Amino acid sequence: MAAPAKLKISKRSKEFGQFANLPSTFKGSAPKELLDKQKLLAKLDNLKNFDNRQLAEAVTLLTQLNRYNMKHDKRVELATTVLSHVYAVMARHYQQYQAKVLSLPESQQRREILLSCIHITEQVAIAYKHYFKSIYTSSGLGYRRHRKVLTELGGHILEFLRLEQRFRALRHQKFPASSWLDANRVFFSLLLHNDIDEPVQLLGTIGTWVKQIKGSQQNPAPLATPRKLYLSIQLFGLLDAASWSPRLFHGPDSYLCQFEDGMQLHVDINEDLVPGWLVTHIDNNAAALFHNDAHMAKPRIRIEYTNLYNRLISDDEELAKMKFLGAVQEDKLSRPLLDLENIERFPFLEAMIFGLRPRERKQKRHAAFGHEKLKLYFSFKDTYSMFVEMADDIVKRISRANGFSESLAASSSAVVDNPHDYKNTHWEIVNFSTGGILVLTRETVFTNPIQIGQIVAFNPNEDVKRPLLGYVSRINRPSDQQVEVAIVRFANHAEAAVVQNELDKDAAVGEGGILFKSMEGSWCLVAQHAHDFVPGTPIKLLRENNQRVPARLGNVMLTKQEFVVFGLSAPGM
Repeated sequence: MAAPAKLKISKRSKEFGQFANLPSTFKGSAPKELLDKQKLLAKLDNLKNFDNRQLAEAVTLLTQLNRYNMKHDKRVELATTVLSHVYAVMARHYQQYQAKVLSLPESQQRREILLSCIHITEQVAIAYKHYFKSIYTSSGLGYRRHRKVLTELGGHILEFLRLEQRFRALRHQKFPASSWLDANRVFFSLLLHNDIDEPVQLLGTIGTWVKQIKGSQQNPAPLATPRKLYLSIQLFGLLDAASWSPRLFHGPDSYLCQFEDGMQLHVDINEDLVPGWLVTHIDNNAAALFHNDAHMAKPRIRIEYTNLYNRLISDDEELAKMKFLGAVQEDKLSRPLLDLENIERFPFLEAMIFGLRPRERKQKRHAAFGHEKLKLYFSFKDTYSMFVEMADDIVKRISRANGFSESLAASSSAVVDNPHDYKNTHWEIVNFSTGGILVLTRETVFTNPIQIGQIVAFNPNEDVKRPLLGYVSRINRPSDQQVEVAIVRFANHAEAAVVQNELDKDAAVGEGGILFKSMEGSWCLVAQHAHDFVPGTPIKLLRENNQRVPARLGNVMLTKQEFVVFGLSAPGM
């Protein structure tokens, strides 16, 4: 691969070498025991059998190191020592939580461990930022005097910011504006001197594109450049990957690793952006933007992602073709897809492709006031069971549906620690549109299991007699006490149906499915992956009014980890 092109940017900004999230130190000297490396390690070793307590102690020690005045290289040395000592524990829990599909509820231990990991990365980054700021200069001569140290410090700051981003994502938390700002400032500070391609030895493999060897925590730490780390942070944020199932978090980096020219940096030329291009600047406190603005701070750069996008489209088309033919030829797929389960590949590609397209809201979103009497039914099983209760007896008998609890549907938790908290776990509508709703609740350890890509039926209020149908598209924690769930609506009408083999149309057997009329007016069928339906198959649909309708399964319209949606050809409907 050819060497990356040199990028020349303006020196006019006053933000080079500056940071947003950099608290001042005290004037006093640090206690001697805090400066003793062996004593720091002894405190951590005393808690080695208690992961949550050991990580919490690491937070305490790092916070103390950042409180006192000391030589910056000494602070970095001690902070690195603490991080290195608990890194294996952080890596083990990251892998454990990243491998799970379930998003809610969050246990107290998981919450404590992840919060400690977030605080550890923040505190270590602060130590490195102090050192970077103290020796950085936009002057070429002054920079060259400290170049080796600055490139190492800058690379590690980006490494720690990416760790923070990934650990927050495990809690479905967004990357803070101050962290985005610091990522841009340190990167542009290195970019000013065209020093973004110097390899840095990372401290470990958490959140990287390096695939772990099963049963091993000792993979060698990879090399990475500030360019690669920065693009990794940008792509993850641009895709809103924090709203995905954690099992898919490694996918974007896998594509960046395999296709090194997938995202490329260019100097901004002050022209309107075309599809496949982004722009960002030194003072940007969010991910790169799909549009240019004359009032943006300078310097700016453009990010071209057409190669990555085209590869994703190619993989999506190839996968769809294989699905239609009923045979997967893995040698024709990109390597990142081979690390995913079959049912994860389509949802992952759809999420990547959607995230790389400019988002324009088509439906007007309305704010909601007060406590609407909202009921939510999560999971295919409970949603189907609820629709079966509205059907005639024959459908009920074939489906063998269990009873459904109306009271549970109105609350996110079946049990609470304090009886007075029960009303706080009711679902509330934050805002809504014809395309979906954003709902809010108080999270408890008893919150009903919810995950990204889960099908949902919901009653916005008592005036809606037949529940609407959608799926969980995003989960976000705006605070530690609250959780938001975004639901995309995809049906105007939905009902329980039994899918029967055309040859056994009179048999009282069949597979449960949800029949719905899409927002565009076409009929579709929601089925579970376990049914293994194939497009083009002739079927009989037993509808909720006991009417049997001949139909044929059409193309796959939507695939999520819990369900798949087929188009339907049914002249009798």
